Amino acid sequence: MLSLFILSIFFSVYTFLIFPVFLHLKAIGKTVPEREVLAEYPTVSVVIAAHNEQQYLQAKLDCVANQDYPAGKMQIIVVSDGSTDNTVDILKQAAKTMSNLQYTHYEHASGKPSALNQAMTLATGDVLVFMDARQLVSNNAVKVLVERLQQPGIGAVSGELVLADNDGVESENVGLYWRYEKWIRSNESKLFSTTGATGALYAIKASDYTPHATDVLLDDFNTPVSLLESGQRTVLDPDARVFDKAEQSVSGEYKRKVRTLTGNFQSFKHFPWLFSPRKNPVFLQFISHKVFRLLVPYAMMLAFVSAMMGQGWFLKTMFFAQLLFYGLGIANMAGLKFLDNKALNFIRVFIQLNAASVVGAYRFFTGNANVRWRAQ
Repeated sequence: MLSLFILSIFFSVYTFLIFPVFLHLKAIGKTVPEREVLAEYPTVSVVIAAHNEQQYLQAKLDCVANQDYPAGKMQIIVVSDGSTDNTVDILKQAAKTMSNLQYTHYEHASGKPSALNQAMTLATGDVLVFMDARQLVSNNAVKVLVERLQQPGIGAVSGELVLADNDGVESENVGLYWRYEKWIRSNESKLFSTTGATGALYAIKASDYTPHATDVLLDDFNTPVSLLESGQRTVLDPDARVFDKAEQSVSGEYKRKVRTLTGNFQSFKHFPWLFSPRKNPVFLQFISHKVFRLLVPYAMMLAFVSAMMGQGWFLKTMFFAQLLFYGLGIANMAGLKFLDNKALNFIRVFIQLNAASVVGAYRFFTGNANVRWRAQ
């Protein structure tokens, strides 16, 4: 039992600490080449899939219209996927003054992948820049992505998600998780390639677009992985920024994470070559970052059971330490005010995000994955 406990703990520590530090050390001294101003900028199609986005859409259209990009070179495409609010009315009004805006609407909501495929029937640009409807982007975002995309060997460029400051310690800890994720992705990018992009802002060449299956959950994972299979990199450029707010509650982040992790299982099924060290040029980081993360909850369960059933003072101490750890996290979930602090909220985030991994696996293997938009 002692060996099982130690192995389980080591596996979890390796996944969340040892591997990221190893990746960082390996990336020291390595950089992505500097971008250069282009003599001639290619045409761009900015693609936005929208479902009931009346609250954000006008601000988003204004933001895209004000991009620092050569005049006449940018097309804006919005696909309204079964919107039932005023999204279409906003698009109709905007089209009267925005000559480069094209939009389409269909009644039955089919999900984001169908909306993206529909957008391709309208796209005329040499470069596709995918954005979500909700978040604003920096006014240099399109130019930065396009400049980076022209460099040899780069197939996709991801913008950087910047989370706004929040007053609540709960959302601060969710923001801390994202900063941790960005640190890992930045190091992956320096070494060769990330295995995903920021879904709210990324770019590829139009010639590289592959139509999505209608049930795809993670277009921002499947597209970079498809490019990786042909030897092209996906890099992160922090100068292209997309602004959002951290979820105000961990429960909101939990729901988002369940969907993402369900999508990971789906993508693994679609791209089995990722598990081949001969075919996958980023095999170690893929296994350590993407796969092991999904297995950590089960390692935590083994650590708990082995400590509970083991003999000796060490395992008994570790058993009660784990009881305390999980007990504090669960008590924090109850919303008791005197337990509302950074340390306990961080424990809550850790527990709920690992629980999301288990739920994601359950949804995938039971066929309960849903590509439809979440409620607005």
